[in-house]
Amino acid sequence: MENKFIGNCPRCNNKLIATRLACNKCELELTGDFELSKFDYLSSEDLDFVISFLKYQGNIKALQEEKKMSYPAVKKKLGDILINLGIEAYKEEKEVDSEMADLKYLPIDANDSLAIKKIKQKLNECEGKTSVPLFTGKPCEIWYDNNGKGLVSPKIPVANHLTWEVFNAAVEVVMKNGGKAEKGKAQSGAKLGSDGLPLNSVEGYIANKVHGVEEGKSAFGPGFVVCAILDWAGVCKNERGYLSISPEFLMENDEEH
Repeated sequence: MENKFIGNCPRCNNKLIATRLACNKCELELTGDFELSKFDYLSSEDLDFVISFLKYQGNIKALQEEKKMSYPAVKKKLGDILINLGIEAYKEEKEVDSEMADLKYLPIDANDSLAIKKIKQKLNECEGKTSVPLFTGKPCEIWYDNNGKGLVSPKIPVANHLTWEVFNAAVEVVMKNGGKAEKGKAQSGAKLGSDGLPLNSVEGYIANKVHGVEEGKSAFGPGFVVCAILDWAGVCKNERGYLSISPEFLMENDEEH
């Protein structure tokens, strides 16, 4: 029976290391802590996907046919594997152009949460496009998504990560945490549910509730922009490592309810 190599401990799921290497020909043995290849830690399913990708020399169409997957599903799978390998995905030299910002005004709906009302109100005053300061002090451009379902920023090239649901989820988790929540460390590669990205952190809560990311999986980290926008709108305070509710917003929110 063939023994298949495993990269993670079957008991605690920690990454395994090699402590003994042996040559079957001359019987030489080496002992020590030998790091394994990044690919050794991929699941058999992911490794099979990589092999197929290499076999077809990156031909997505051929890969789609073999795996019976849609184009978006293949791209997502490749992105997930890159994350698991700790490789930063290549981004095409295409910046989100603020000249594409067509919406200068969005009506404030009665069903909008107070947080969304405040964001819309401030952005309407700026004709749909402005620059907000990040925690680092650097400027971050934002404008309405042309579909009216949220915002767009060149700092967040991935679509649907600045929707109204994202901002509502961020405020919701801060309130659930008694007015202050960790931001989370999704950008550093922390897995959802770990100490670096707990489910009750801003990025962890957004990933799980809005995007359906499961525990143990990696997540995209838009928190640095989400927190900056909520601070700019007067909803929250963007602090080092934390997002806290603004006392003024809390009072106004209590009055609404």
